[in-house]
Amino acid sequence: MEGAFENLQAISLDAMGTVIFLRRNAQEVYAEILGNLGYDSRKIAPLTQEPGLFRRYWKEAESRLPPDFVRGHLDRFAHYPGVPYAFWGLLFRVLFEDLRLPAEKIDKAVEAAYLRFGQPDLWTVEDTLPELVQFSAQRGIELFVTSNWDFRLPKILRDLGVEPYFRRVITSALVGYEKPSEKIFQYLASAAGCALGEILHVGDRMEDDVRGAQRAGLAAALYGRDSAPAGNQPPFPSVQRLNQIPGLLRTLR
Repeated sequence: MEGAFENLQAISLDAMGTVIFLRRNAQEVYAEILGNLGYDSRKIAPLTQEPGLFRRYWKEAESRLPPDFVRGHLDRFAHYPGVPYAFWGLLFRVLFEDLRLPAEKIDKAVEAAYLRFGQPDLWTVEDTLPELVQFSAQRGIELFVTSNWDFRLPKILRDLGVEPYFRRVITSALVGYEKPSEKIFQYLASAAGCALGEILHVGDRMEDDVRGAQRAGLAAALYGRDSAPAGNQPPFPSVQRLNQIPGLLRTLR
């Protein structure tokens, strides 16, 4: 091996948007869940008619997190204590308020959604992952998942048949901190048993996955079909598919 291959010990991948993807629009799944619970179809219709509604709810829920959660990048998905099911409960409260749904069954709705999104039929695996797995195995490079996620993620990956590809699945729920916090990347390095600079992290979010990893001392690359730098931003390493990572490694120094 030469160049960046000489010291690379591990490759870390984000989960959603990098390794796994939803098969269906999340808003449609939420509408289906609420419909099954007997909520008025007219009231939940915006979920299937207004693209971007879920993103608005997500941002509003984020704005309600305590300031220390935001500043410290504390994990919201398991450690936010305000409501049952942590951030997911907060998100549903925003949704119920906006759609003017009666709140008496809100915790049942959150539970139903939590269980539904943990089922493997809603997810699909990035189809070039096996090529990266083969490449890594041939060169003794270990693979990890490092993701802002709750405790469902390992089982989702197991049910999809890909958990054995990874030495560890590291979630913010497990560590207590979300990317871009250095602490989750430090946990990754400890799990990998190597220096931070001997790890490449790849994910689909510029701040969480690229800048956060780089600030912590890792090599980093952006994943995604729209991964070209915008405006006057300096160029950064990027791939559109996981099987492009081997070629990318030859360019990293």
